[in-house]
Amino acid sequence: MKHLSLVALLATSSLFAATDAQVIAYFKAQVPDHISVTIEDRKAVDKLKGYDIVTTKLSDGTQSQVITLFTKDGLMFPDIIDLDSGVSMKESIEQAQLQQKIGAIYKSEKKNNIIALGNDKSKPTMVVFSDPECPYCRNELGTVEERLKTHNLRLILTPVHDTSALQKSYLIYQGVAKAKDDAAKIAIVRKYFDEAATIDATVSEEAVTQMDQLRRKYLQAGLKGVPFYVEEKELLR
Repeated sequence: MKHLSLVALLATSSLFAATDAQVIAYFKAQVPDHISVTIEDRKAVDKLKGYDIVTTKLSDGTQSQVITLFTKDGLMFPDIIDLDSGVSMKESIEQAQLQQKIGAIYKSEKKNNIIALGNDKSKPTMVVFSDPECPYCRNELGTVEERLKTHNLRLILTPVHDTSALQKSYLIYQGVAKAKDDAAKIAIVRKYFDEAATIDATVSEEAVTQMDQLRRKYLQAGLKGVPFYVEEKELLR
């Protein structure tokens, strides 16, 4: 998976007074001046007396990264691991937050921005965020028929690559809109996901901007990389 990251966090705990202002000052000292740092949320950790979950947002104005950390007294921790279950509290919290933010967008997403594959009400539906120029996405696309045996799929193109990926995304959506069945849709998606694919039609700047706006709203909601899979039911809660 290709990740978008504004800063690499320290992997060890840091001694630091943990007021909001001090947490902000700590991160500001680690990033370039044009990166803003804000505290989005702070609340107590259930069943862990004295521990707080602090949600910190770093942004350059176009992309943002939301970081979950934990504080207690004068200590700051990047994560808390339950050794009995092996569950990372950080991952659990961030996953729930991401699903909530992306879900708020997905619920009102235009139908022509969602490539629907499969319509079997007896199967769960998986939403996939993808990029025609991402090698990992190409690999995942190779198994799409197998996935359709157990799931319906809803594909949204959110490239982490730039202009040519946006142009290919637009051409995919245009082609899929005319496709008569899943096989035809998959063929169109594969055509432009191919590593040797070229742009065989004129794509206007307006169309590129349209695709850029589509991807940015999900990236700004916290989507960090592609391919990203999530159960549709988690987004519709």
